[in-house]
Amino acid sequence: MKQTDTVDVLIVGGGFSTMPLIRELDASGISWLMISEMTPIWKRLEDADALEFDLVSSLFSSIYSFELVEMMRDHDGMLKDGFPTARDYYAIHKKYAERYADNILIGHVDKIDNHADHSIVHVADGRHIRAQHVVVATAFRRKMNATLADLKIDQNMAGKSVAITSTGDSANMIIAQLIGFGAKVHLITNGFIALDKMFVTFSPLDPGGRYNTMDQFEVHNLAEISRWGYRALIDGGYVQGMIRPTFAKLMDRDSMSVRHPLSNRPQKEVRNFFGARAPIENGHITVKHWPIDTYRRYFGEHLEDRISEGYLLNDLPFFVDQGLVKLWDKQTTQIDRDAKQLSDGDSHSAFDMIIDGGPEEPAIPPIHRHGDAEDAYIFKQRETWLGVVPPTLNNIYMIGFTRPFTGGINNVSEMQCLLAHRMISEPEFRTEMHSDIDQRITKYNHRYYANRPPKPTDHLVYYGNYTDEVAKALDIRPSVRDARNAYDLIKYYMFPNNVFYFRETGRYKVEGVDQLIRMIAKHHHDYSILMLLCLRYPAFELLALGTIAFAPIPWWIKPFAAAAHIMLPFTAVLLGKLGLPAYDSKLIFNYRKATSFPVLAYPLVVAVTWAIGGTSAAFALSAGLLIYVYAMIHIGSAKGWNRKFFCDMQSKRAPKNVRFFEKYLEVFRRVKG
Repeated sequence: MKQTDTVDVLIVGGGFSTMPLIRELDASGISWLMISEMTPIWKRLEDADALEFDLVSSLFSSIYSFELVEMMRDHDGMLKDGFPTARDYYAIHKKYAERYADNILIGHVDKIDNHADHSIVHVADGRHIRAQHVVVATAFRRKMNATLADLKIDQNMAGKSVAITSTGDSANMIIAQLIGFGAKVHLITNGFIALDKMFVTFSPLDPGGRYNTMDQFEVHNLAEISRWGYRALIDGGYVQGMIRPTFAKLMDRDSMSVRHPLSNRPQKEVRNFFGARAPIENGHITVKHWPIDTYRRYFGEHLEDRISEGYLLNDLPFFVDQGLVKLWDKQTTQIDRDAKQLSDGDSHSAFDMIIDGGPEEPAIPPIHRHGDAEDAYIFKQRETWLGVVPPTLNNIYMIGFTRPFTGGINNVSEMQCLLAHRMISEPEFRTEMHSDIDQRITKYNHRYYANRPPKPTDHLVYYGNYTDEVAKALDIRPSVRDARNAYDLIKYYMFPNNVFYFRETGRYKVEGVDQLIRMIAKHHHDYSILMLLCLRYPAFELLALGTIAFAPIPWWIKPFAAAAHIMLPFTAVLLGKLGLPAYDSKLIFNYRKATSFPVLAYPLVVAVTWAIGGTSAAFALSAGLLIYVYAMIHIGSAKGWNRKFFCDMQSKRAPKNVRFFEKYLEVFRRVKG
């Protein structure tokens, strides 16, 4: 037997995903060693010269808290949110790999023997390492990773027909390149939830508009006030339109779900979006894209430079609407790979090549409990507490196998690193967590999976819910009761649950995070614009319910009418259609004030009207205002004054955006050709 080395903590795989853990281990004086082949997907993409793309998550949710503080200081206290390029992001990886090189052993782990108070890790070179704690962070095996690294997309794709059997951010990145070079894409899909990466808010305070990343407007803690209201607010009727397509045809004919029904996820699955006890259920697949109108505004003046850096137009809903991507139903489409033919009923099409995706499978080396050599441990999200602590193993922790469907993965992995650190460094905490870990797992699953059967996407989480759950376990979550002034109260409800929100104070405090949060608040005018957006929902909901309450109908009908109103997303669709101003214009600002302010004043005005004129007068006021609001929103939408939060199909068909796309293609082919 080879000589056995000893270490407190052995990190298997690791790399960038474990940097927050390493930082805390060093601060605690705990020895550690990492063993890794150091060939992450980013390295493979760099070797293939395939890093010309930007992330789908924003800077503030993609970069670790301590790194953001350092970046802020390097930029004289100001840091602009946006989307880092893959090269910028990987440069940060390499910086930490160089910093910790002396603690990294290049190698491959063959297996791990787990004992009661330690583990023996067997390395491919014959070495054995005895570790009191083992952290497994070996990432996923993904067929799409190999495709991204090996697939060459260039001008030879012009006129080709390409079938793609996977839907997600990676597939959409490939689609953007194929469309750029003039290929026709056939997307064989179960549907997708498409989310805009960025949108523009216009106000008299910001001539020309202010750009906001979508994942920083998720106001997660508002769900504490009303879970149902939060769900309706956060999707602006978008997902509701998928659930109730007949209703959407009547109320929102310009929605993606109406124009392109094959883009819808299966009804039963999407209903779970609203079926869980959590604000939003785990397990959803989303595609984050640059909407063409925002892309035009944000990059239009320096288009050649931005394309060179990797910022590509990847507006999948626009591509579908323009006929550049044809959707095929995955459940019914027949794929003849030999004949290179797609068939679905009367629809047939040939393809020149096919690109397959596949599920994400954790690349975990075999782990055996001592004395049980037959069955290796298999990671299952629902059987692992917070995706980190497997109850059947001793002192072994998993990092990086839980991923967000909005926000950045570093929000998730940094919180996982903090949990692993506390489990490692505090025996009392570890004992307490293990004492009822099965009940903790059951409680979490009941809240986030809506009692549905397991599926391959169980590891995909709504990032703000997940970080919140870990913060509770670590006892570092701020409470609304901690608010000392109006700013603290507004911050609690308006600020998203980025990991650094939980590192402003407490045992895992990062110096400088308080200035970072202040800087972000200032960017959003102390959340005034965001608050106005959020206040519209309860105001519009109250108007509709008030109209029902004052209606001259029998009292026993009113509860049924109110229930029907709540079940059918009238308010959410209205808010979605009002959405945001389409551009900077005094006329539009006045129109929106004339639409919103009477509704915000409604509670006081209707109370006075009721007191003076009685129920009939209150009903007349309510019904008249409701009709007025419906008319104003629909007129504004018809004229293009309003812009929906997600998949604004009317904007995508605007002539100026279609013309811009023609310009984009010409510049893309010049730069990339």
